[in-house]
Amino acid sequence: MDAWSRFWRQGHTTTFGDYFDKGYAGPVKKWLDSLPEQIRWTDGPLNVLELCCGNGSLLPFLFSLERPFDYTGVDAAKVALPDKLQDGMKLATGSVSLLGDTPIESLPASIEGVSMALSIYGMEYSRLDEALACLHARMAPQGQLFALMHHSESIVAKMSARAVAEYDEADIEAIRQALTTIDSVLVATGSIERLKADQQAEDARKFMNGMGNKYIRGATMDTGNAFMADHVLAALRFFKLLGHRAEERSHFIDELGQEASAAKERHQQMLSVAKTAEEMQYLADTMRSIGWSGVQYQELINKEDIIGWTLTASV
Repeated sequence: MDAWSRFWRQGHTTTFGDYFDKGYAGPVKKWLDSLPEQIRWTDGPLNVLELCCGNGSLLPFLFSLERPFDYTGVDAAKVALPDKLQDGMKLATGSVSLLGDTPIESLPASIEGVSMALSIYGMEYSRLDEALACLHARMAPQGQLFALMHHSESIVAKMSARAVAEYDEADIEAIRQALTTIDSVLVATGSIERLKADQQAEDARKFMNGMGNKYIRGATMDTGNAFMADHVLAALRFFKLLGHRAEERSHFIDELGQEASAAKERHQQMLSVAKTAEEMQYLADTMRSIGWSGVQYQELINKEDIIGWTLTASV
C-alpha cells in the first residue's frame, strides 16, 4: 500500500484529493446524508468503525450528525489525522483514533462491539471474504454496515482508465532529465545568473516550456491529457526552488517521478477492485453465508453517471 501511504501523507482527507478537501460533496454527500434515517440510534454513543479510512475521511460527516460517537478508523496504509480536520475535533463527543498499517482482515482485538461500520471507496481494496468475516465477528448485535464501493462502469472508473492511458512514461522521464540538467548546471555554476547563460540549461528550460505548450495551453477537458497536465504543472514548481538548497531541489525531482508512478498505480488498483453486477451478487451471497443479514446493494446514480455501488447489511 505504499502508493496510498504516499497519497495520505500529503494530508488529503478523501480519495479525491484536493477536489474534496473538506469532506465529501455532491452525490456522495447526498448518499451520506440519507444514512441518518437508516441508522439504528441508541441512547449511548455510536461505536463507529471506518474501514480503509485514509486520514479520517468520514469524520466531517460524523461531526455533522451532532450525535455522540466513538470513532476508530483503520487503514492498511500509513495514515494520520491531517491539520485541516483538527478544528473539527472540538466537535468530537468521544474518542477518535486512527490505526494505520491495519488491514480489515486483521482487526486488532481492541475493536469490538461496533454499532456502525462505514466505508467509502475503501473496503473493496481488501480481501473481501476475509475482511467481511473478521468484521462480522467484531460487530455489536444489530450493528450496521454502510458502504459505497467502486463500480466497474462508474464515472470514477472511466476517469481512472483515462488517467492510466494518459500516463506518458517517455515524457515523464524526459522531464526528469531536463530538471536534473538544470539542477546540475546550477550546482556547477553556483548562481542563477550563470545558469541563465548556460546553453544546456537554456535548452532544458525551453523543453519544459514545450511541455507546458503540449499539455496545458489550449487543452480542454475533452481533448487534454489531465494526468500529464497535472504532472507538468507540478514539475514547473521546480523553478521556484532555484534559490533553495541543492538537497531540496534533488528531493523535489525524485519525489516528482515517484508520485507520478504512485498515482498511476492507485488508478490501476482502483480499476482492479471496481465491481461488476456479477461480482456484487457473489459478494452479497458470500456475506449471507458468513452470517450478515439484510444484505442489499444497488447502483448510486447521479443524472446519467454511475457513482458506485451502495451496500448495506447488519448483524
